[in-house]
Amino acid sequence: MSRASDLLSAGVGRLIEDLAALIENEDLADIVFLIGPQEERVFAHSLMLKARCRSFQRVERKEVCKIAGGTVTPGSQGSLTVVKLPAYRPDVFKQLITYIYTGRVSVTDDTALELLAVSRALGMEPLQLHCEDHVTSKMSVSNACAFLAAAVRLEDVTGGEDGSFINKCLSFIGERASDCFKTSTFLNLPRNAMIRLISSEQLALDEELVWRAVLAWAKHGANVNRPTAQWSEEEQARVCAQMAGVINHVKLLLIDSQVFADEVEPTGAVPMELSLERYRFAALPDKFRQERMNEDKRLQPRVTRQLFAGSQLLVGAAGGRLQQLLSQWYGEPRQRWRLAFRASAHEHSAHAFHRLCDGLAPTFTICLGEQGQLCGGFSDVPWVNSGNKGRFIHSDEAFLFTLVNNQGVLPTRFPVKKRMYAVCYHPQCGPIFGAGADLYISDRSNTSGESYSNLPHSYDGDGASSAVLFGDYSFNVADYEVFTLSGAAGRPA
Repeated sequence: MSRASDLLSAGVGRLIEDLAALIENEDLADIVFLIGPQEERVFAHSLMLKARCRSFQRVERKEVCKIAGGTVTPGSQGSLTVVKLPAYRPDVFKQLITYIYTGRVSVTDDTALELLAVSRALGMEPLQLHCEDHVTSKMSVSNACAFLAAAVRLEDVTGGEDGSFINKCLSFIGERASDCFKTSTFLNLPRNAMIRLISSEQLALDEELVWRAVLAWAKHGANVNRPTAQWSEEEQARVCAQMAGVINHVKLLLIDSQVFADEVEPTGAVPMELSLERYRFAALPDKFRQERMNEDKRLQPRVTRQLFAGSQLLVGAAGGRLQQLLSQWYGEPRQRWRLAFRASAHEHSAHAFHRLCDGLAPTFTICLGEQGQLCGGFSDVPWVNSGNKGRFIHSDEAFLFTLVNNQGVLPTRFPVKKRMYAVCYHPQCGPIFGAGADLYISDRSNTSGESYSNLPHSYDGDGASSAVLFGDYSFNVADYEVFTLSGAAGRPA
């Protein structure tokens, strides 16, 4: 290392030490923070805060700062500006001040959530993100609901909105809802955190299971252990009181009518107007939807978890519902799939397709057409290397499908009819379904113009045609993905 580099390094260290010394310097301070209920004093300097904190930068004329959950009393000439922050612990706030002056911080499990909240309140985004990463790395099924409760509590205390971290908690819980709902931390969620969770669109559960989770939470909170039919009037009143404000966030309109009649209504927790609306919807669903133009969120299923993790073709709320549909067609609505191959990541190479997908089963091949069509095929048998020659492989369960097309056909699958020709292996081509072929994906399928569909041939069903897949007999494929069951052997995509 050169002498110039040595001097530069030494200068940075000395600078940090000098700035750290300012933290204790009351004589030069022009701001005093009163922290916690005991109003412990922490001194600071407006120049440092203006340089480092957004809450001191984005202010109107004559304002010192804007901090959620705090009160600010500007000092007259020669006196200190006083900022009261009663929601935070002094030891945690001092860590923030140390970070502001020196860039140094030690985040622990005990301080991470509160340090996250105060760094957000003062506009220290780098520290906020660091704390979020720390907490997220520690998140598990057993503690995720506790983290959510703490985040909502801090949001309420400070009067701010911590949407970023709360959404991370909701996303984590939503992906693992069936497991998280079995934990004691879920049963002990405070009402406001429970409302945030149940009103989330990220819960990967059917609405009947959401209802049962809410009922379990309410019974726990009301200290009622017996089945609904055995409740006394006093026990029913306690459960209903616990559910007040929460039941409205359960999508009662999506609950099966029999489940509603057998499990929901007997609790007495559903307000009369909601119960009548539920029965009206069950009797006249089409008219009900038309009146609300399908904009009523209670009519829209929650976004399902990423069953096809990493897909770039099945995205957003609509993609989530298509993911669930594909998994239902396989026979396991909550089965998770892993990405084995994406054509665009491998120059649409047939060689790469076989290198990564041969031997895998079952598989979904999902294709994107140039006009936005989504279609593909399912196979329960693997593509098997047969040397330089092609060969057909028998399957009883394979099917082709359309998800999005320009023919006005709803998502439909087309089962294999000529089972001995269900799938074709050819080393110089991508995936092939059927003799003829019903779906043929060529090498360099995005530019070759050699991909084609001869549906119906080996596959058939209502509305089956080459047009219902890609709109024409021959086509280019904008991209395609191959998924196999999560946990199946194979190389990463």
